[in-house]
Amino acid sequence: MKKITIVIAVIALLAAGFIVPRMQVTEASGIRVMLDGKFLTLAVPPVMQGGRLLVPFRALFEGLGASVGWHDATSTVTGTRGATTVSMVIGSRNAIINGRPQTLDVAPVVMNGRTLVPLRFVSETLGSTVNWVERHQTVVVRNPVPPGTFRVGIMTGTAVQNEEELRAAENMKRKYGDRVVLTTYPARFTVETETTISNMMALASDRNVRAIVVVQAVVGTGAAIDAVRRIRPDMLFVVGLPAEDRDVMAARSDILLATDDISRGRTIVEQAHRMGARTIVHYSFARHMANAMLFERRQLMEQTATRLGMRFIFVDAPDPTGEGGVSGTQQFIMEDVPRRVASLGKDTAFFGTNCGMMEPLIRQVIATGAIFPEQCCPSPYHALPGALGISIPRDRQGDLPFAINAIREALVRAGAEKRVSTWPVPVNMLFVEAGVEYAMAVLSGQTTGRVDLITLEGMLMDLAGGPVTLSNLTTARGTHNHFFLFLSSSIDFSAPPAR
Repeated sequence: MKKITIVIAVIALLAAGFIVPRMQVTEASGIRVMLDGKFLTLAVPPVMQGGRLLVPFRALFEGLGASVGWHDATSTVTGTRGATTVSMVIGSRNAIINGRPQTLDVAPVVMNGRTLVPLRFVSETLGSTVNWVERHQTVVVRNPVPPGTFRVGIMTGTAVQNEEELRAAENMKRKYGDRVVLTTYPARFTVETETTISNMMALASDRNVRAIVVVQAVVGTGAAIDAVRRIRPDMLFVVGLPAEDRDVMAARSDILLATDDISRGRTIVEQAHRMGARTIVHYSFARHMANAMLFERRQLMEQTATRLGMRFIFVDAPDPTGEGGVSGTQQFIMEDVPRRVASLGKDTAFFGTNCGMMEPLIRQVIATGAIFPEQCCPSPYHALPGALGISIPRDRQGDLPFAINAIREALVRAGAEKRVSTWPVPVNMLFVEAGVEYAMAVLSGQTTGRVDLITLEGMLMDLAGGPVTLSNLTTARGTHNHFFLFLSSSIDFSAPPAR
């Protein structure tokens, strides 16, 4: 009866004259489709039509675990997975989903004797996620994690140390229920290594826990991993933001994620340039400039500014650990930014290396109409709510879309939506959530193995809501192909929010 209803609906659409002219179709043979860690074998190459990728319907439907039907009289292809049935007519932008009409961006086509259907529409209709990973010219399709008995453990700091990490872990617990187990490392982790070890061992004592995600990987994490490996050598470890020697941690972990802080010297200036900056002012102090990474990033910022035809100005600000404390540094920022803007003009971007600088810096940038490309630690939660007078209700903590929308509305009211930016997600939250999703995929056999760059990058893009870049860490000991350095795109607060 259900099939008859669908056929009748399709015939009605045809009778109503809903067939549309074919749009320009171009072959996209260089594009690959990865579905749950395996590249689809396609009878004919995919094609692009109206900016959408179309692939042979049988390979896609069967790859997604859907049954396939074909009605020759109406040139209708049908796919069913679980309780969802989708039907499409060749040459028509009208589809039927469980008996209800829906308009497609592009119509299915016939190429070289094969019927091709829009990949994203079909995949998402059947409950799968789709990411276009441009760097690898690959569309990554992931089915929902299948049922199973395995569990994933998460170790983060407490709410006092970094609430973002804990909230992200709680998000994963809400999503996966009992398949996720939570623990924290102690607040005084530098002197309570044994507690870190015992808490991680408690996770590993559950034989169903087959992966552990650690963010941040504070001092003591390496010893804890060693202890677990002695009793559970097969445990999958996904480690975010390692605080111990990177070569040492690379030898102990399956996947590692860290921010590419040096390369940010290039991306911060490039973002400022895109926002219209002609000058960038860099606030720091001697103690920070003695840090090799911060100094190298400053040099790269200056080089990038020169390449882009921008002026780079370094300002020696008071050290917040000095005599004046944090308040002295903040007072200096409050007074210096207006002076700089008066002298250099509003097309001046500002950056600082200390978290205590961020709130007064953002306030004064908005007040003077200058440019703020991102914080020292880019995140929608870092200093932006405080600078804009935004209070996040307790029941919306960890709700990132809510926070971003509140920031956007406040910036629009201040007329600064084109002058302030940040990354779309805190890396701490991102690494927790991506770590859990990746562990689930590995344990479900949905990746090419324990190290699957393309799937991991697709997941990070999905969670970050935009393009990301992963590169491998190289040290004096060589390149670590499982240690990934992360860079994100930036939020354009002047663009309408995604729906």
